[in-house]
Amino acid sequence: MYLIREVSKISGVSVRTLHHYDEIGLLSPQKRENGYRYYSEDDLSLLQMILFYKHLGFSLKKIKGLLQEEDSEVLYHLRRQLDLMQIEKQKLLTLIETLEKTIESQERSITMSTQEKFKGFTYHENQQYEQAAKDKYGKEVIEAAIEKQKGKEQEIADGFNHCFFAFADNLANGISATAQENVALAEKLHQHMCQYAFDCPLEVFASIGKGYVQNPDFKQNIDKFGAGTAQYVCDAIQQYVKEKQ
Repeated sequence: MYLIREVSKISGVSVRTLHHYDEIGLLSPQKRENGYRYYSEDDLSLLQMILFYKHLGFSLKKIKGLLQEEDSEVLYHLRRQLDLMQIEKQKLLTLIETLEKTIESQERSITMSTQEKFKGFTYHENQQYEQAAKDKYGKEVIEAAIEKQKGKEQEIADGFNHCFFAFADNLANGISATAQENVALAEKLHQHMCQYAFDCPLEVFASIGKGYVQNPDFKQNIDKFGAGTAQYVCDAIQQYVKEKQ
């Protein structure tokens, strides 16, 4: 058993934060009559999982929900976190490669393409999107999609980025969001989603397009391709769905 100050020293988590975790029911150790908190080895394992999820960008509210899911075994969460971190590792390696190329281009006065400059900065940056998708489309559908994507993460990201870069270029060139060039791009985006995520019906794809604007995180991330890109893509998707129905 460990006292709270010992746990703080071992984990690097402040005593104040540990008190907060207890107050919100995220990590509640045993309490003795003297009022002291005593942490077991199981409590320390739970704290480790909490810290992993925090590192992956989940809010404390989301973490609490994840730890309360039906399949709450430690091994399940550790395997899940390893999968998520492997994806993060690949993203980091890609960003390192992009940075090295950028340094080289500066030193040797080599011009990089826009795509090369932003390789690794994908629209699908944060794992919170996974939980948002589960909430909207169902846990089974999204977990099946995640399984389908394993080992293909960069290929998938490159495909999405290609579409969003093309949309951003069309926007910059003053082409209408509902022009046939963008309808064709929306179809390509839809096909990519169906191939690598799940069999996405048109009405669901239309809803996803609206989510690009209505969800502040999605909007902010997609607008990294250029201000207004999220709304532009949304409008193109709605036109594509309208023509297909």
